[in-house]
Amino acid sequence: MRAFPIRLAGLILLLALVAPGRVHAQAGDDVPTIAVLDFTGLMIGQGGNSAPLGKAVSAMLVTELIGRPGIRVIERAQMQDILTEQRLSLSGRVDESTALEVGKLLGAQYVIHGQVTSIADNLRMDMRAVDVETSEIMEVQKLSGRTDDLLDVVVTMADVFSTKLELTPPSQRPEIVKIPVLATVEFSRGVDFEDKGDDAQAIEHYRKALEIHPAHRDAIQAIERLERGGVQ
Repeated sequence: MRAFPIRLAGLILLLALVAPGRVHAQAGDDVPTIAVLDFTGLMIGQGGNSAPLGKAVSAMLVTELIGRPGIRVIERAQMQDILTEQRLSLSGRVDESTALEVGKLLGAQYVIHGQVTSIADNLRMDMRAVDVETSEIMEVQKLSGRTDDLLDVVVTMADVFSTKLELTPPSQRPEIVKIPVLATVEFSRGVDFEDKGDDAQAIEHYRKALEIHPAHRDAIQAIERLERGGVQ
């Protein structure tokens, strides 16, 4: 079992190219499309209060990957719309067969999914990367550490993914700082309300996250997105 910080350890994601899918794909376009499914799992804090930490992990990883040249990332709202259209629900733990089915539906070449749990600020994360074309489990990672190291995990995942695709490094790197656990709780709840279409409640929780941790980049971007009508 590995421990944080893991900036130098990395999470190896082996990648391959397959035919473009339905999401934004165009003829002759060989830019790989990535789908990040919601990680399953909760954060359980003092008094038994819980928050959907898996949604926060997924949202933060999408933020890290979007905007990097050379890949196409399916946005959370777009993915939710397609799944709703097809009357699919991803409640509960996602296995490889489900990840492949959803990946094909979304037109993704690669699907990232996993499970994360935080109990009393002790974090455990299991992550898998799947090649949709070959059905191969490309990589399995098991990590443990402190919940406030969450941003370090997410940035490392995105960086290693980008390195394997030989992408240009991002021009601006987020400062790798510890995010207080309570800020992660509020952000997780905000993502959950946003997925449910309750933008007012989502913004309220994102703002609470910023009150605790004013530099929470994902909460800042979420509020800006919702206040301009959900347009990326």
